[in-house]
Order: sequence, then C-alpha cells, then structure tokens
Amino acid sequence: MTDSDKTIDVFYDMDIAQICQHFNKSRNTVDKAIAKLVKDNPDKDWKYKNPETRRITIKAEGVERLSTYFRKEKHEVSAVEMELRYENEKLKAIIDEKEKAFSQIETLYNQRLLLELENSKKTYLLETQTKDEKISELESENQKLKTQLSDTESISSKYEELKKKEEEYNSKSFIYRLLHKF
Repeated sequence: MTDSDKTIDVFYDMDIAQICQHFNKSRNTVDKAIAKLVKDNPDKDWKYKNPETRRITIKAEGVERLSTYFRKEKHEVSAVEMELRYENEKLKAIIDEKEKAFSQIETLYNQRLLLELENSKKTYLLETQTKDEKISELESENQKLKTQLSDTESISSKYEELKKKEEEYNSKSFIYRLLHKF
C-alpha cells in the first residue's frame, strides 16, 4: 500500500466548552449530540475522552455529522413552511374559538330548554288550577241551582195546592161561602 492510498484521520481535540462555543450550543445539547453520534455509529472510533486532559477527541467526519445534526436541530425552515405553520396556528385558534362558541351555544340552549320546560310546567299548573277552580265554582253554582230548584218546586207545589183550594172554594155555592166565612 502506498502512502496516498492510506486515509488520514483528522481529529479535533477540544474541551466540551470549546465544542459548545464552536456550535453555539449548550453543554447538555452537545453531550446529547455526541452520545447520539456514538450510539448511531458504534463501529466507528470517532470519539474518545482523554481522562488526563478531560478533553474529547472527535474525528473530522464525526464533527461534520455533529454539524449536520445541529443544522437539523436548528429547524431551518423555508418561507413557505413558515407560512404554512402560521396558517396552521391561525386555523387551530379558529377551531378552538369555534369549539368554545359551540360549547357556549350548547349550554345556552340547554338553559333555554330548561326555562321553557319550567314555563310549560308553570303554565300547565296554572291552567289546571284555574280549571279546578272553575269546576269547583260550577259545582257550587250547580248546588245553589239545585237548592233553588227544590225551593221552587216546593213553592210551586204549595201554589198548586192553593190554586186547588181556591178552585174548590170558587166552585162551592155562594151560600156555602157565606156560611163558611162565619
């Protein structure tokens, strides 16, 4: 093998702080990214930590992967994507408002329905009460009429008796009447 056939590994020997500064990320984010890099590529020896210097050594290829990972994490989006996200947020807000309005309408409808039922009950009770009162009035009036009728019948029977007596008296002779008076 010639020297040109050999690939030369380029390593970055950095502090964690330097890596954080290089990628403009927090320590936690960088640690997670390096752990993900090692987890995704266990067969490659891209990283090791030197316990004496407490520095991390990463191959150049690993650093490239880290930078692409951070670019993806950055969520660089196009203007169209931003517009779509904005529209989605607006639609979500409109849907939320509609749902709130629907629930308010539903509660108002239920309240209105309860009021209507209550009014119907009151009306029914008033109607039945007035019917009962009218029935009792009619019954009392009917009773009065019955008593008046019985009084009238008794009076008419007395009148008939008196009329019969008068006819009998008129039918008797004049002399009998004179004698009767005495």
